[in-house]
Amino acid sequence: MPSSHNTAVPNQAIPTKSARLPVPCPVCDGTESSVVFTPTVQIDDPTRLFGAASGLPGTQTIVRCHNCSMIYENPRFSEEAIIAGYSSSNDAGHDSQHAMRVNSFHTALEKLAPHLPARGAKVLDVGTAGGAFLEAAKRFGYDATGLEPSRYLVDCCKDRGLDAVQGTIDNFEAADGTYDLITLWDVIEHLARPKDALRRIHQLLKPGGTLLINYPDIGTWQAKMAGRRFWWLLSVHLSYFAPSTIREICGRTGFSVFYIRPYWQTLRFGYLQEMAIHYKIPLAGPIHRLTPRLIRDIPVRYYASQTTALARKQG
Repeated sequence: MPSSHNTAVPNQAIPTKSARLPVPCPVCDGTESSVVFTPTVQIDDPTRLFGAASGLPGTQTIVRCHNCSMIYENPRFSEEAIIAGYSSSNDAGHDSQHAMRVNSFHTALEKLAPHLPARGAKVLDVGTAGGAFLEAAKRFGYDATGLEPSRYLVDCCKDRGLDAVQGTIDNFEAADGTYDLITLWDVIEHLARPKDALRRIHQLLKPGGTLLINYPDIGTWQAKMAGRRFWWLLSVHLSYFAPSTIREICGRTGFSVFYIRPYWQTLRFGYLQEMAIHYKIPLAGPIHRLTPRLIRDIPVRYYASQTTALARKQG
C-alpha cells in the first residue's frame, strides 16, 4: 500500500569519525551527574555504532542525573552523526526474525486490547524497522502507518505491502490530532531528544489518545544483577529508562502513565544465542556451539528486562 505521506531523510554525508560532546539530562535538562559506567573500548565511527539495531557494548560513558536519577550517555555524539548512522542501517539479522516478531506483537495487542483504542483506530508506529508491528497491527484491525529512518528497512516494509515512510518524528508531516495511538517499540532509548519527540507525538494524537512506549528497563532486578554487563547497555541506546523516569518524562510532555508491565516476546532460540554472543554474555559462545540445530530453531518465550508503558494524552 503506498504511503499517504511524503517524508524523507535527505541524503547525508556519514562522518567516519565524530567527537562526543557533553549533553544535559534528556528528562529534566540537569547538568550535574555522576559516572556510573566508563567505556571499555574506544570506537568513534558512527556507522559502526549506530548502523545496526543490535549496537555495540562497552562504548559509552554512562551517567546518572543528580536531579531526577535518569541514566544516560554523556558525553555523546551529535544528533546529526547519530541519524546519519541509523540511515545507513541494513540490519538483515534483526529482520530475519520478522514472522516471530509479528506474532509477539499481535499477542501483545490482544493482551493490551482492554487498554488500547478499538479496532479500526488510526495508528503511527515510530521506528517501525521492517514492519513487524505494522503487520501485527493490520492483522489486529488497525489502520497503521510506520515511520523509519533506514531506507533499507522502509523498502522491506513496502515489499511486504505495508505503509511506511522514511523519516523521523521531527520531520514527519501530518495534521495535528490525526492518530488514536502512537507506538514507540524499543525506540525512545535511541532518541537524541526524547522530550521533543514526545511533544510532537502529543500534537499528533487525538484528544485522549494513547501513547505506547516499550523500552529496555534499567530498573529491573536483571539489570541490577548484571551491572555493566547488562545486555541493553549498547551504543545505539542513548538513554536508559526505569518506570520512575518514564513517568517523569511523560508527565513533562503532557502524558499520564496508566499502565506499566513487563514485556515478554518470542524469538528463535538460536537467534537469542547469537545476540547473547554479540552482547558478550559469559558462556554464550560455547553453549551455542553445543546446541543442536533442531534446538536452535525452537521458538522461546522470554523476558529480558523490557517494559511496556501506556500513557494518555492530557490537555
